[in-house]
Amino acid sequence: MVTFVLLGAILFCTLSDVLSSPNIDKIYHGPYVARLMGNNSIDFVSKNVLGPLEFRFNPNSHINGWWCVKMDEITPGWSNNYLCTNKDIGLVWRAHRDQCQPNLKCTATVEPLDPQVWWWQDNALCLPVTSNVELVWSYCGTLPQMSCVHMFDSVSPAPFLDNYLCWKEY
Repeated sequence: MVTFVLLGAILFCTLSDVLSSPNIDKIYHGPYVARLMGNNSIDFVSKNVLGPLEFRFNPNSHINGWWCVKMDEITPGWSNNYLCTNKDIGLVWRAHRDQCQPNLKCTATVEPLDPQVWWWQDNALCLPVTSNVELVWSYCGTLPQMSCVHMFDSVSPAPFLDNYLCWKEY
C-alpha cells in the first residue's frame, strides 16, 4: 500500500512505498513530464525565460515555446489539457498515486464537490523537492499574495469553475 504524508498542500511518499505497491504495474496515465513544445528557437524561448515565472492552462493543446505537461485523466474532455510554464521548472503531472516519486513534492488537485471525486483524488502536480517554487491548489478561487492560473475546461462540470493553481517563487 502506498502511504502519503500530507504537509499543508504537499504530499510526500517514499521509494519503498512505490516499490511495495501491489499496483505498480497498473499505471494507467503518466506521470507526464513537461517538455518544450513547438517553436524552440533561442530567440522565442529566451523572451519567456527572462521574465517572472508564468503558468498558463490550455484545455485544447500545448502552447508553442512553453514547457507543457499533458494533464491526461479519464474524466471526459481531459485528454487534451495542458498546463504550461514559460520556464523549465521540472513540472510533472501525476494521475495515479502509484506514481509517487521520492524526489518530487506534489500538490493534490482535488475538487471535493465533483460527483466523481474518486477520479481526481489521486492526481497531483509535482516539482522537484529542490524547487524554489511553491504550488497550492485552490478549489475556491484565487489566493491572496500568490499568482494563480484558472484551471477550467468548458467540458468540465460546474464544481470546477473556481479551481486555480497558485504559485509563489522564492
